[in-house]
This record gives sequence, structure tokens and C-alpha cells, in this order.
Amino acid sequence: MAKKESAVASAKANPQPWYQRPRLVAMGVFLLAVMLYGNTFSHDYALDDAIVITKNAFTQQGISGLGDIFRYDTFRGFYQDSRGVDLVAGGRYRPLTLAMFAVEQSLGLGATGHHVFNALWYGLLCVVIFLFMRDLGKTEANIPWWFAGGVALIFAAHPLHTEAVANIKGRDETMAALGAIAGTWLIWRAAQRNNFWGAAAGAVVFFLGCLAKENTITFFVVIPAVLVLFGKQQGVGHRLKFFLPVIVATAGFLALRFSVIGFGLGSGPVMELMNNPFLELRAGSWQPLSTADRLATVMHTLWRYLGLLVAPFDLVHDYYPRAVPIKSWGQLTPWLGLLLHLGMGLFALLKWKTHRLLALGILIYLAALSIVSNVFFSIGTNMSERFLFLPSFGFILAAVTGIIGLSRRYYSGIAWAIPAIVLLFSVLTVLRNPAWKNDYTLFTTDVQRQPNSAKLLAAASGARIDRFVELTNDQRNPPADLLTNSINDLNRALDIHPSYRLAFQLRGNAHYYSGSYDAAIADYDEAFDLSGGQPEQQKALVIALTAAAEAGGKAGRPLPEIMNYLQRAAQLAPNDYNVLRLLGVANGMGGNADNALAYFSRALQLKPNDPDALWNYGVALYTVGRVEEAEQQLAKAEQIKPGIRAERQR
Repeated sequence: MAKKESAVASAKANPQPWYQRPRLVAMGVFLLAVMLYGNTFSHDYALDDAIVITKNAFTQQGISGLGDIFRYDTFRGFYQDSRGVDLVAGGRYRPLTLAMFAVEQSLGLGATGHHVFNALWYGLLCVVIFLFMRDLGKTEANIPWWFAGGVALIFAAHPLHTEAVANIKGRDETMAALGAIAGTWLIWRAAQRNNFWGAAAGAVVFFLGCLAKENTITFFVVIPAVLVLFGKQQGVGHRLKFFLPVIVATAGFLALRFSVIGFGLGSGPVMELMNNPFLELRAGSWQPLSTADRLATVMHTLWRYLGLLVAPFDLVHDYYPRAVPIKSWGQLTPWLGLLLHLGMGLFALLKWKTHRLLALGILIYLAALSIVSNVFFSIGTNMSERFLFLPSFGFILAAVTGIIGLSRRYYSGIAWAIPAIVLLFSVLTVLRNPAWKNDYTLFTTDVQRQPNSAKLLAAASGARIDRFVELTNDQRNPPADLLTNSINDLNRALDIHPSYRLAFQLRGNAHYYSGSYDAAIADYDEAFDLSGGQPEQQKALVIALTAAAEAGGKAGRPLPEIMNYLQRAAQLAPNDYNVLRLLGVANGMGGNADNALAYFSRALQLKPNDPDALWNYGVALYTVGRVEEAEQQLAKAEQIKPGIRAERQR
């Protein structure tokens, strides 16, 4: 009783300043995290939101689609078949966030609701980081009161997180991080309190994080390290028993994942540049990079990651080929990336006893980065800012710990770097968010900063073409810069990737809408060949050929040229109504009445109740002298569309 009274008296004598109270700090962290993304609440869907929400059949079903979401791979609801399993190496099984989106769809909240929930979940993650760091900080001597708040606030404000929060699909990053960090915190707390069931609860949270995104599994090596580094005085074996539920949770997740998408990692190296950046064009064909150049390019990427973590300026969502150039070991940056990361790992290994928090931060950074680094296996792209979401927690932890050390050793004022960083990062985050308003804004903004990505060049061009199509006829004349800029960017994309089917397809679209039909046909031919004759490319080619024929007829071009377009279109689509109609018109203009009648007859079979088809067939019957039959067809056309006779005879 005396000790308790003494403690109370001490607390009253030395009251904790209001700004150090954990509840107020946690509330401040939460509010900052949410408020920084307040300017995204009015945003539309963007980027991969179509895959997981707007064009995902399972998500669109709402709660009734939950069974299929957990039963199939992540891409199944979008493609409606098994193509998604082979789309990326190892497949994707991330049902948790799709399930969340499905529930939100059932509530009818739309894009705004998804964005609000993204910010709220992000705020919760930042609070968990604060609480975890607060508890770990208590195990260290002379850790300043602002340590936990500093880590959480810098994490909340870091501009690299805009892709994960401002883009609805990025929720998988937040939930994976929440599962990893909250799970680790709960398991460590359970070990401190000798509560095995608390560790089991933490393992469940870890399991849910894995269901959000596989990156959570990298904390399989972080959790035992936390138990060993920051445990009480019990033996290592006693502390590690609280890791057993994580082993069970990991095994359960892997068993579930493999039961859905199998064990395969692909049938060999992908030879498409957009799915494998480690290729180069040699003798007219794509070939894998040498092992040395591949590793040099990867290490250069790691160097760039460090740069983005420290100075997150001019952010973009896309780093596809060749946003990251192929590097060799004769250049400096691969060595910088390699030596800095090896140095961090070596420091953590040698100094884990004396610099526990710093070592933990490095471990989290390296472990979380490993799965997206391309060091151990290819992930289909060079790099991405969202890949740094979970690693950034470890980097920030190490950075704040380093600032503490510098402020102690050299000058205490160095600690003021923390609020300065938070302020700067907050401004950068708020300024970056508007780019995520919709696809058009995102692509056309980022392509200015990233002109060497073939994929982004194509995406920006596609968005401009879509915008042009939405314009009225008055707005389309002249076509302004939309189509011109699209064609220029697609030329650049094809310089980077000469066999890029999508770029040919989109450039064909741009030429088509600008009226350059021959150029459109040439591009559609390339896309058709590269696709192996897929229906989508075939349809576009037929439309361009018929448009060229019609334009040629109006311009008075020679009939043989027009017939060449139409005959080629007929080879591709022998039962296309418009092709048959135009062949009928062309043959009629050429004086071949019997052929014209045959084509109009076939066209009518496709649309037996179409008044225009009936009228054309009737006129063709007149031409060959079958007057009574002709009148029957013309009368039928007039019956279906009163006034067609007067309209055609003007």
C-alpha cells in the first residue's frame, strides 16, 4: 500500500505533459493519417481498381460473391477463367481485400466509400505502429518520449504511401502491413505476459494479413527476432514457444494458397518485356539478360529504392521497361545498391545486442524488401513505390533510431528533424494525391515524369484516346492535341518495345479516329499478327478496312482500291453485315448487279428485319429486273420504318 501511495504521489508531483499522453498522441497520429488523404475522398476508381472492383464479377456480387472470392485466385473474378493463375509468376491469392470490397459494394457506398475506408484502415495501421513502438521503446534505456510518435508520424506522412492509400486497390498493402505489424506486436505482448492464447490471437491476425497479400509472410523471420531481442529474462526457448502459433498459421495459409492456385511458379522465363523486364532485343528477338547484367540492374533498383525513401520527390506509379535502364557492373549505382544493403545487413548481424532497435529496423526493411526485390525470383516488373510500403516501416524505425543516436552524440537539436520531416512529407503527400483522381489524370500526369516506360506511354495514350471518344463532334474538330500526343507517345513506346502489341493497337485507334485509315490498318495488322489472330484485333482491323472503303468511296478513289479493302475485310469477317453491305454497294457502283444482289441478300439474312437491309435488297432486285419481288421488299421496309421511301428518294 505504501509503495502504491508513493507512486501516486510521484505521478502527481511530476505530471506527464499533455502532449506526451499516449491516448492523445495515438489520436493525433490517427487524425493526421486520415486527414492527409481527405482530398482523395472525391476521387474515382483508377489503375487496377477494375481488376478488384469495377470489373470483378465476384466483388460486384457483394456478399453473395464471398464464396467465390475465397475459392479462386485473385484474378478469376476479372477474367472469368483460369488465365489469372498464369498471368504472374506464382499466381495471386489475396481474397481478404476483395472480400472487404465486396462487403462495401453491398453497402452501396461507391468509390467514395472505398476511399474513406482506405484512409481509416491506414489510420489504424499508424496507431498500431505507435503502440508497438511505444512498448518496444520501454525496453530500451533512455529512449526519448517522442520515439514512438516520431516513427508513426513519419510513416503516416511518407509520400511513398500515396499509391497504397490513394488508390483503392492498394488496400492490400495496408491490410498486409496491419497483419504483419499488429500480429508481431500482439505475439510479443503475449510473450511478455506469458499468455500463449494471446500469441494465438496474434497468429490469427498474421494469417489474415497473409490473406490480404503474401508480403506479410516476410515477418515470419521478424517475429522470432522480436521475441529474442526484446523479451524478458526467460530463456530463448521459452520465448520462442510463442512463435509456434505463427508456424501453424503460416502452414495453414500456404496449404490454402496452394490448394487454390497450385504449386507452380511458371513453365519457364516469360519472354514478353511487359511481364519480364530482364530481357533485351538481340538479332530481332527478345533474349534474357546475362546473369551479371540482371543482378546489376536489380542492385541499381535497390539504390533507387533508398533514394525514394529518403527523398520521395517526383513520384510515379509505373516503373515498367525501360523506366529502369539495364545496368552493368561497370557502373557505380549497382555497387552502391549492393554495398549499402550488404552493409546494413552486416551491421544488424554484428550489432544486434548493442543496437537492438536499429538492428530490428534493418531486419524489417531487408526482410520485407526481399520478396519484391527481384533478387531471388522475378516479380514481373523492375520496381514499384507500393513495394516499399511495408519495408518503409523498418527503414523509418532505423532512421528515427539513428536520429536519436546522433542527437545524443552530437547535438540535441538534431531531433527537430522529426517534425520537419513530418511537415515536409505531409505537404508532398497532399500534393501527390490529386494525381490519383482517375486514370486520365494519373496516366497523363505520370507520363511527364516517366517518359521511358513503354507501359505508361501506352496507358497515357489510351486514356487520351478514350477522352477523345467522349467528346462531341464539335469538340473533336480539330482533335486538339489528344490524338497527336497519343501517336507521339506510342511511337516512343514502340521505340522502347518494338513488339508491343498494345501500343500497335492503340496507335491504330489514334490513327483511326484521326481519319488516317491506311496507317490504322498497318498498325492493326501488326497487332493482329502479334496477338496470334485474336478476335479483338481482328474486329478492329475489319472496322478500319470498311472505314477506309467508305472514305475512299466518298473521296472518289478508284473502285479497285475500294474493293481491295472490302475483299480483305470479307476474308477476315465473311459474315459481317457492314462488310457485305459495302460489297453490295461497291459491286453495284461497278455495274456488277448480280454480285451486288448476292451480297445484299446475304446481308439481309443477317438482319432480316432491318429496314435499310430490306431497302438495299429491294433496290438490287429492281436492278436485275425482279420488280415484283423488289416492291415487296421495299414495302416491308416502309412498314418497319415509315418514311424510308421518301428519305431514300430525296
